[in-house]
Amino acid sequence: MDYLLGTWSVEVISEPLNYVRIAFDDDGTYYVFSPFGGYMGQKGEFKLDGNQLTLFFPNFRSSRWDDLIFPDGKETSLVYDYDFKDFYDVGVLRNENVILRSGVEKNPVGTKSILKGIEVIKTEPTGVVASDNLKIRHEPSQKGNEASFWYPMFLTVALKDLLEDSYYKSDVEQKSSHVILKGTKTSYDAKTVKEDTIDGITSPWYRISLFDMDGESITQYFWVFGGYLEPYDKSKDAEYNQQLFDAAVEKGLLVIDEDAYQDYIWLESIKRVTEIASDSAEKIHKAGNVAENNDVLEGTVFKMGITKKELVDLLGEPLRTKLDESSVYWVDFIGVLPRGEKDGSVKTAGDLLQYFVDHGGSGFRLIFHFSGDKLVKIETEWEK
Repeated sequence: MDYLLGTWSVEVISEPLNYVRIAFDDDGTYYVFSPFGGYMGQKGEFKLDGNQLTLFFPNFRSSRWDDLIFPDGKETSLVYDYDFKDFYDVGVLRNENVILRSGVEKNPVGTKSILKGIEVIKTEPTGVVASDNLKIRHEPSQKGNEASFWYPMFLTVALKDLLEDSYYKSDVEQKSSHVILKGTKTSYDAKTVKEDTIDGITSPWYRISLFDMDGESITQYFWVFGGYLEPYDKSKDAEYNQQLFDAAVEKGLLVIDEDAYQDYIWLESIKRVTEIASDSAEKIHKAGNVAENNDVLEGTVFKMGITKKELVDLLGEPLRTKLDESSVYWVDFIGVLPRGEKDGSVKTAGDLLQYFVDHGGSGFRLIFHFSGDKLVKIETEWEK
């Protein structure tokens, strides 16, 4: 009786996750706890006869686990088997459907053992990376049931730095995928004794672990074909993260954040203009904030008489300009002008094009005036 006292984890062999834990008391009562340790209010009687344990149906029906552990709705019998080659423990209570483990004596690494009815070799947790988008399954076989993994929070955490510098975000609508994405860093703790050949590659299947980073979620285990795993190399972290980022975009798990995208367009536009026109804007500013002839423009990248298309080819797409009721120019940083029409002409707001040259948070606004399609004047306005 002594070995039975304490708490045991309950595994239903046919199910991907464990459901409950059971604690035995010396008065012949067992108590049911959640995987996280909270008492669920269920309890029942048990009888131990030598190495055979009989559990009687608990005081009330709580969830699906009741039907899995008690298929006849009344009782279930298990035998204590010290010699069974269980993946986790030495000494388990089991029948053909259920295994109970106490966690007292662990099965050593390197041994052949049985994991959910599959013959495997237990390994140390070993870091690997998915070298391609790789199907995840509940069983180690191409015919095994496909599994799914919830990605939003996982990607938010794993790609934090890349996402901060991008205009993408996790798509909460596209919550899960049936693959482990290329570039995903994970680890395995078991590989099948049996090997398969897929796409001309012969390899065992590996049991990998993933954690979706969401609240009280527990580690999830999946089977993947080993032919598309590679050993983890810490020096390649940046490469892995970029692969994961690109794969998540390809699968629609990362989507464009419209607000961030418009900010990106705005910043990239200003960056390009600043790199090309900074010195030119300063010369015009020092010349009195206006240039109406090529003498003032000497040494700049501009020239009177150039066309709108030539200017746009030089500086890129301008920010859309508008006039308010006071006839003071302002910039709609959301709207970006199209590069051009089919005939090569550039669509503008009237006869003006505006660009901003950044100088660390302040800078010059360059205002280009056209007569017809020819540049006739450039003004600068200093902005703080």
